[in-house]
Amino acid sequence: ERNRALGWWGAMGAVGGASGAVLGGLLTEALSWRWILLVNVPIGLLAALVALRVVHLGKREAGATRDFDLAGALTVTVGLVVLTYGIVRTDQHGWASARTLLTLAAGAALLAVFLLVEGRLAARPLVPLRIFASRALSGANVVVFCLGGSAFAMWYFVSLYLQQVLGYTPLEAGVAFLPMPITIAACTQAASRLTGRYGAGPVLAAGMTSIAAGMLLFARVAPDGGYLSDVLGPALLCSAGIGFSFVPVTIAATNGVERTEAGLASGLVNTSRQMGGSLGLALLATVATQRTAGLAGDASRVEALTEGFQRAFAFGAGIALTGALVSALVVTDRAPRSA
Repeated sequence: ERNRALGWWGAMGAVGGASGAVLGGLLTEALSWRWILLVNVPIGLLAALVALRVVHLGKREAGATRDFDLAGALTVTVGLVVLTYGIVRTDQHGWASARTLLTLAAGAALLAVFLLVEGRLAARPLVPLRIFASRALSGANVVVFCLGGSAFAMWYFVSLYLQQVLGYTPLEAGVAFLPMPITIAACTQAASRLTGRYGAGPVLAAGMTSIAAGMLLFARVAPDGGYLSDVLGPALLCSAGIGFSFVPVTIAATNGVERTEAGLASGLVNTSRQMGGSLGLALLATVATQRTAGLAGDASRVEALTEGFQRAFAFGAGIALTGALVSALVVTDRAPRSA
């Protein structure tokens, strides 16, 4: 039942992606890109009100006390922000500059302090490090980090390619994305059934391999390309890979821990996905920008942009392939634990 529930959860995420792509294009074209951010305020408030009504509080453990790990929350958040900032500023200062190295070192030091807080100092740690003793959970978090690092960047660069190279309007780009979430929704349903039959590892490895293959095809986009010839095929391949990855990676993480810690495992998976998306997009955007800037004066603007996108897609394929290898070698539990 949990596998089926996660399948529907992934499908609803795809429906949100489909409506968001079209409505995002409509808002950008009719009003301003700022409305993409403003519209989330009423949506977030409505979701909070609904959550108060339908999400019930769980029972606290006997003798448990309220103790929020503020030090852990601050160090991991600030550490990731500093690390991401250091990456995105390399287009101005370079990777070997003292400013870049000091910024990256500061981010890494804050993350090291976070590990110290979680392992030694916090009374009730935000992330108990003992949970990573689970091979399935640790592998799932590495894979979902790679999933976020490749998939988030794929959506971003395809959108830029459609608008800055092929000349699509924001609304046209949103409509062009529609086959992708439909494919994701269909594949999440299939993934939940296949995971119940074969286990998370094989399904997850196939999904990440599909993303890597799609990104490699995207790395061949042309300055004078077209939607059918350059975008649709790789987009469907990446979308199928996302659908076949998102559900089994969550199942692998939650099956790898005790039932009472399933919520923590699920939260870690979502956090790792966001971390991968943030750091991966920062890295690939920097790679694309540097490639485009390096061609200034030697190629047209469209050609320089396209080569930057090609470089980013190729790096993204490498990230996805890393996730596929970890899926095959680490997430090896073929039979999910019975209820």
